[in-house]
Amino acid sequence: MSLPNELIDEILCRLPVKPVLRFRCVSKGWCSLIDSNAFVKKHLKKTLECNIGGGLIINGGGGNFYLADFDSLDDADASAVRIDVPIKNLLVHSQFVGASNGLICFPTSFSQFESYICGFGYDQTNDDYKVVKVAECYSSRFRGKLAILYSLKTNAWTRIQNIPTNIRFSSNDCVFASGSLHWTANTNPNIGSDIILGFDLQLQQFKEVPSPPVTRAPVNFNWKCLRRLGECLCFTDNYPKSSMDVWLMKDYGSQNTWYKAFTVEQRSTLGSFKSFTPVTFSKSDSGVLLLEVDGKLVWYDPERKTAKKVRIRGLPVKCSSFFYTESLVQLTEDKPLQKKPSKEKKEKNQTARRDGFLSKGFNLRL
Repeated sequence: MSLPNELIDEILCRLPVKPVLRFRCVSKGWCSLIDSNAFVKKHLKKTLECNIGGGLIINGGGGNFYLADFDSLDDADASAVRIDVPIKNLLVHSQFVGASNGLICFPTSFSQFESYICGFGYDQTNDDYKVVKVAECYSSRFRGKLAILYSLKTNAWTRIQNIPTNIRFSSNDCVFASGSLHWTANTNPNIGSDIILGFDLQLQQFKEVPSPPVTRAPVNFNWKCLRRLGECLCFTDNYPKSSMDVWLMKDYGSQNTWYKAFTVEQRSTLGSFKSFTPVTFSKSDSGVLLLEVDGKLVWYDPERKTAKKVRIRGLPVKCSSFFYTESLVQLTEDKPLQKKPSKEKKEKNQTARRDGFLSKGFNLRL
């Protein structure tokens, strides 16, 4: 007795990506279902709701990037796979920008720009993936800040007109959350006037996002960082030789929704550290965090104040890690299922390819 198509759809959309891709071989009907845009979006929604699947992309330096299965990090025998050729050749001079819905973005530098920042995210309203680049331009044609936006849907770059000119970006790191890209910046570097600069991907406009209500007096060279933790915008404030505060924003865009999640004192269970960066929450225990402490991964429980090192075979001593969600999202649109060519047509195609190769590959002279 066969299952109804509706029930098959509901079962498949609740499974991790890897087995779903293997199930494309079951039949043409299953392959057509799994490849459809409607199923891809439904599967992604279930993945995000149920926290199914996921992994780490790890920058080991020197153009070496690795992938690690997130579910295996609790094991003592976790391992990472290095991204090898031909993709590795494309990443040698590239910078990791971000990940959204399973797509990972790496940009290359602008030769005519001395410095630039970049961000990548998903515009849910227009169902479009977008890349934003902001650069200090010193070419003969243009001097100053230049911002451009790439749309995957239109496959085109457009110039952004309303870029703020009185700010300086504090870091190249960009965080995508709540439909906007975010960077740390300042309006007056001499007095340390720090802000969070956002860019709304739907409206294509820059905006200032309320910062956490930090009450402690600033110190020289305190290290601030933006991250996305779960679905929340995360802000870390480091006071060297003292402690580090972690802030989370519950309701995006409101000043009063920032709250201090926890504080880690120096010489705590994490030991003495220069800085740490929250990566993501554990799936088995939502209160436990995966932290990157001075380039090494650690499980940390803020309530019990306990820590456990994450050991992954095949990685350099120090590296930087970013969490991504596995998905079926592709860079191509839906295509109709193609029929298998007949034997006669297949033979004609093979003959045509052979004749073409002979005519191009050899220079015959009589």
